[in-house]
Amino acid sequence: MAAEVRFVRLECLETEDFGNDEAYLHYNGNFLAGIQDISNGQKWQLDLVKPIDGSAVVSLFDEDDIDEDDHLGSILIEESELNQGLRFQSFAGDEANYILFYRVNPLPPQD
Repeated sequence: MAAEVRFVRLECLETEDFGNDEAYLHYNGNFLAGIQDISNGQKWQLDLVKPIDGSAVVSLFDEDDIDEDDHLGSILIEESELNQGLRFQSFAGDEANYILFYRVNPLPPQD
């Protein structure tokens, strides 16, 4: 592993539900962050870092009490995005619209 993904924020342009979504994120199939109540126009500030080796899949979900959680989409982050500054990708599943902002940075030096 030579790089890390630094997650900056998730912006909600349009929720999947009427009103708030209860958003959470997975990173390579494992829980990353959430559950966060979020509505149209809101931003969820993230201060999370994960190592990346090649590529990683990030998925966004909306928790539902009554039925299965809604999968709002997945994105692929590539280690080749290293040192390209602030990046963003969209989740647009199930009529929702979210933007995830992140950076791919070199791993800090080890002592």
